[in-house]
Amino acid sequence: MERAIRIECFQNLVNYRKPSSFLIKETFPLPPYSTVIGMIHAACGFKEYHPMKVSIQGINSGTVSELYTRYSFNFDTKYEAGRHQFSVSDGNKEYGVFKGIAHVELVCCNNMVIHVVPEEKDFDTVLEAVLNPPRYLSLGRHEDLLDIQKAEAVELEYTEDEVAVKRDIYIPVDGDIDIGNISTTTYLLNKEYEISKQGLRRWKTNGGKVKVYYFPHGLRLSEPLVDSYGDIVALA
Repeated sequence: MERAIRIECFQNLVNYRKPSSFLIKETFPLPPYSTVIGMIHAACGFKEYHPMKVSIQGINSGTVSELYTRYSFNFDTKYEAGRHQFSVSDGNKEYGVFKGIAHVELVCCNNMVIHVVPEEKDFDTVLEAVLNPPRYLSLGRHEDLLDIQKAEAVELEYTEDEVAVKRDIYIPVDGDIDIGNISTTTYLLNKEYEISKQGLRRWKTNGGKVKVYYFPHGLRLSEPLVDSYGDIVALA
């Protein structure tokens, strides 16, 4: 049997920003793998990438749109009093800053179950960090605090039964779960990064991005991997 860390958690109003959205900060319905893995690394204090598998599922109350104050500038634009609202200085140079409003999409009341399968040498470290984090953890934006309601080690095993999907869940397209002829939304989610020679983070060629189905709750799947609570686990 394989062990996993099961995290039951909640977020009220949260944005899991889609990288391609700019004028309106659109959100994924659930946090991408990279966001969850980043949260685990922050909780553990890891300074280098530690491989781990993750399953993410949840159910929410829909989305709302909210206004926020947006500041924008670049270092090619000199400050002009009649054009810019603010200025920033860099030595003897002044650059113009625009202030305006923009829209952000927020997921409401997101109740999630996240399974994390780290390498065996990291298992106890990750479990302890989730149970007793050094600071408030967040998923999404820095201000999107994560309320961890329960965390524990569970056993995973395959079942021969047909199992109901209790929450919306990401299912890797190339994984071992067959969704049959069900039509559903697909996403390409970031997962693993590596550090380049220049010291920059970049998504790995293999495993850096994962194509997933966003599978709705209420349907059933045959012979999936489940945890001790009978919840389906779709690891990527």
